Amino acid sequence: MDIKQYISSGILELYVLGRLPPEETREVEANAADYPEIREEIEQIELTLEGMAMAMAPEVSPELLDRVLEDLPRGSTPKPPPSSGGSDTKTTSAGGFPRILPWLLALAGLLGILYYYFTHSALTAEKEKLEEQMQMLKQECEETENILLASEQRLRDLTNPATQNIILAGTESHPDNGAVVFYNTATNKAFFTPSNLPPPPAGKQYQLWAIDADGPKDLGVLALDISADDIIEVDFLPGVAAFAITLEDEGGKPAPDLTQLRVIGNVG
Repeated sequence: MDIKQYISSGILELYVLGRLPPEETREVEANAADYPEIREEIEQIELTLEGMAMAMAPEVSPELLDRVLEDLPRGSTPKPPPSSGGSDTKTTSAGGFPRILPWLLALAGLLGILYYYFTHSALTAEKEKLEEQMQMLKQECEETENILLASEQRLRDLTNPATQNIILAGTESHPDNGAVVFYNTATNKAFFTPSNLPPPPAGKQYQLWAIDADGPKDLGVLALDISADDIIEVDFLPGVAAFAITLEDEGGKPAPDLTQLRVIGNVG
């Protein structure tokens, strides 16, 4: 037998990989028993493939591996490949599977675990993102619903037959100014809208007053950016005879400056 030609034919690599039919497998094993050179070549091929399998295995930090193994169901952790020991005789299966097979199986198992772990992590992150978006949408829907409910209630209050629309007309010095107070003694609610009030000068602010038998009562200052489209709810006071607006220093005053009266309207 030409041993060099036999070794270079590639049949030994197929034997180590377990790809030969049973008849050729038995032939290789018989030749390995008869020729030390063939047996040594088989051992060298096994060592080479074993080194390649270990070199191709991904580097995984101990921390990541611990996290992966903790996420696995009990009993699914891959077993480490068995030690080859110190024996010179290489153990193979009946079909010619070499000792490299456990390493390949361990590598495949580890890759499968890593694939499962990273896929599971990606799905978990996507699920958490969707849940966060759903929570935001739910909150927005609740806020929109509350706004709609408040608007519907406001509309019912303004269109209530018991609600009086009190026109606050401009004074002689400010005839173009105007506002409206919606006053309902049945529901004890009052609303205000500035139908025509120009922006106040710098350092000044409009202040709303309710006038009863005891004199003017402060209902608060109006926002500097209030517009004709705004309808705001104000404090309800019973027994009001009139409503008025004055232009005061920014922040308002405890008593009105009647020289700065802008609009006034009587109840009744």
